[in-house]
Amino acid sequence: MKIIKLFVIHILLLSSFQAFAFSITTGANFSTPENTAKVIDLTTDGGVGFFSINFAILPGEDADKFTLVGNDLTFEATDFEAQSDATYRVKVRATRKATIQTDIAEKTITVTVTDLDDEAPTNIQISNTNLIAGLPADTLVGTLSATDPDTATDALTFTTTSTDFKIVNGNQLKTKRSITAIGDMTITVTVIDGTQSANQEFSIKVVVDGLVVTAQAVRKESKSDSKLLLSKVGRTLMGRLSHIRHKNKQKSSFSVNDFVNGIQVSFADSQTNSFINRVLSANGLSNVIPTSSRKIERWDTWTSAKVVIGKNNGEGANKTKFNLKSLNIGMDRRIAKDKIIGFSLGLGKQKHTATGNNFSGDIDTTQYILSSYGALELSDKGNIEAVLGVAQATHKISNSNTPSADQDSDGFFASIAYRTDLQAQGVDLSPFIRYDISRIKMKADDILANSETATDEAIALGIDISKTANYQDGQLTRFVSVEYKSDIRRDDSDYRSKNTEQEVSVKLGLDYQKDDTTASVSYERIQSTNNKAHSNGIEGAVRWKF
Repeated sequence: MKIIKLFVIHILLLSSFQAFAFSITTGANFSTPENTAKVIDLTTDGGVGFFSINFAILPGEDADKFTLVGNDLTFEATDFEAQSDATYRVKVRATRKATIQTDIAEKTITVTVTDLDDEAPTNIQISNTNLIAGLPADTLVGTLSATDPDTATDALTFTTTSTDFKIVNGNQLKTKRSITAIGDMTITVTVIDGTQSANQEFSIKVVVDGLVVTAQAVRKESKSDSKLLLSKVGRTLMGRLSHIRHKNKQKSSFSVNDFVNGIQVSFADSQTNSFINRVLSANGLSNVIPTSSRKIERWDTWTSAKVVIGKNNGEGANKTKFNLKSLNIGMDRRIAKDKIIGFSLGLGKQKHTATGNNFSGDIDTTQYILSSYGALELSDKGNIEAVLGVAQATHKISNSNTPSADQDSDGFFASIAYRTDLQAQGVDLSPFIRYDISRIKMKADDILANSETATDEAIALGIDISKTANYQDGQLTRFVSVEYKSDIRRDDSDYRSKNTEQEVSVKLGLDYQKDDTTASVSYERIQSTNNKAHSNGIEGAVRWKF
């Protein structure tokens, strides 16, 4: 009997000791070169005798990078650039099953992928590909650059075997001699990261002295034209949304009229978009007489024509005068009680007369614009309005000394505004804040081999003020709009005749509506805060419904 007790105690003590000591003894940290698999042998202590030990991978972020067969844990071959920290972790569990009990141990194993110089340089570029003929040797053409994911930029080496050009100071392409022949010259540049290399061909355009400078001046003035046309369209569409909101607000009012045996009161029901007539009499309310219309209204069609004249004064003798004409045709509708959507097609023409050191002449810009716009009414919390459009333009240069007679551009613009509606003594007030962005890309041409992109951003604060009264079987609305606009980027290099970084605009107008037709006329003055630029504009608009 004592022998049996001693045996049981011995077994219990042995099991307790082994349970306490059971753990995974494999190391916690390993490394492997990129794109090379790593096999890790999983081991434990106390894994001898009659014990059965099984391993398993627990769920985790990097668990799919590992596989397990028996006690061999394999990390799959992975590229160094596949993950920012190149470190992968997996949690494994070891289970030891004995006759009396089951023991479990867990451990996190980390595998770090080391980098190899196995990626060739890419995105090889040069900052400039134009060269004025006749300049002396050692003239800087442009600065070279490249991208390499596993080599620092300053460790890249640029070389060329050209007999006309050389590379100095690491990445500067210069001429070996004075080049006088007009035309294109091809050069091959090789970039080496120490192990890998890549080649890139460039076409260097040799032009007559002064043509590039003139073409660049023309390009900047053309960008200025496109920017102005886009801003006018954006403001026209924002004005259209304000008109819709104002007219809808009028529909939500009620009128009291004389009626036989009492007074008829017409209520506007914003839920069903209908009018409900009730009769007040000595006996109370009569039966309801509904005169409903569809909840989703018909499309409204509108046109807007605008004429603007103005001038800018740049640095020194640089100045410009312009006249702008634009026509926009659009259609919109209310798609829900609180949502409006619309589309517009616009044509803008601007004649731009520039006088300056680098260029004097006329630039005629024709721009086509396709836009969409919409509004979300937030009940009594205000309204969110948005405009988005794309444009294509051609710029014709009426100057025989300018070889690049035509330049083309693409652009897009967007505006988003928040406004709220207030009323004081019968006058409607609508303060707003608006964000504008436009991006214009000037395409390459015969002289300027590279395209050029300019992005403009601005914040505007303002208020619309209006008052409506009945006039000859219709409604006449007088309105005033005041706006302050500030350029966010303030990039002085974008436009030679710099307009302004800040400007104030005032718009006065009349709007007359009869039945489903509306006509309006307005005058707008835009003045820069530095008094170097201003414009005057007259706009007429006609709207009808079908």
